[in-house]
Amino acid sequence: MTDRPPASLSLDLDNKWAYLRAAGRDDWESCDSYFPLAIENIVETLGSINLPLTVFLVGRDLRCDEDVRAIERFRGLSEWEAANHSLNHLPWMHTMSDSEIEDEIRVTHDLIVSRTGQTPVGFRGPGFSCPDEVLRVLGRLGYRYDASIFPTSMAPIARAVFLARTKLKGEQREKAKKLYGGFAAMRCPNWPYSRALPCPASSDGRDESQSHLWEVPVTVLPILRTPIHFSYLTFLAGFSVTAAKLYFRSALATCRLFRTPPSLLLHPPDFLGAEDDADMAYFPGMKMKRDAKLSFMRWALSLYAQQFTVTTMLDQVNNLHTETATCHA
Repeated sequence: MTDRPPASLSLDLDNKWAYLRAAGRDDWESCDSYFPLAIENIVETLGSINLPLTVFLVGRDLRCDEDVRAIERFRGLSEWEAANHSLNHLPWMHTMSDSEIEDEIRVTHDLIVSRTGQTPVGFRGPGFSCPDEVLRVLGRLGYRYDASIFPTSMAPIARAVFLARTKLKGEQREKAKKLYGGFAAMRCPNWPYSRALPCPASSDGRDESQSHLWEVPVTVLPILRTPIHFSYLTFLAGFSVTAAKLYFRSALATCRLFRTPPSLLLHPPDFLGAEDDADMAYFPGMKMKRDAKLSFMRWALSLYAQQFTVTTMLDQVNNLHTETATCHA
């Protein structure tokens, strides 16, 4: 196919501890890491298709030498971009103070620079939580884009299913009631757009280093706004691979029809089978055996690469900036 529209691919590199804590498990701090196996499967799968990847990194994992060694395997891809996914992966940044938000982003920023040699310019809030102070901090750090919008019509359903499967209680359960955005997020554009930073930038009234950044939402199906990220696809494939393939083909065709440049999202469990980690059995898509899941993922990612010119998110944003500058020239 010669006429391939632009697209991007990203991975939220959430470790098992983050999922178990969000599920209300008391032993989350003592759990083992699944990074070695998951990252090996990710790199082998994407490498075989020659796909680039933006990896949203959690600062807490960058403090562990063993996890950093696993993360270094991304260097085996054709191209990879390190981006910021907060320090502690608390999916309720909307409940934090401004100083806490600043620490979550700045500390992770510095860890990414020191551990990977890359300077991150992209951020995604855990649980798609992105209050105004997040955007202010990103502006002060000179970030190019945010990717914390998930404009799906199914956010209330996903949130209800999550709460039903977890053991969260009290204050944490209340905080989780705003996960995945809501009807406000559903009204957001389903394509990259320039977003004005909120003001004032800081409590002392200092000016922002920039006034806008790009917002790159996690793409959903045009019109219906149902998810098309890969955890949702593997969830569907756990019931019917045929139905999941039909849905994904239709989703990509619809994106092309509506000229929506897709930015699709991966998670580590998308590359792990039911036999790999019993602790993750509650996560969508973890009913499938590893070989069947990896086969499905290779098919889906190959189709994505055949129909779109897939880049990192930074490359996608750079191309948007060039196109905008050309239009205004």
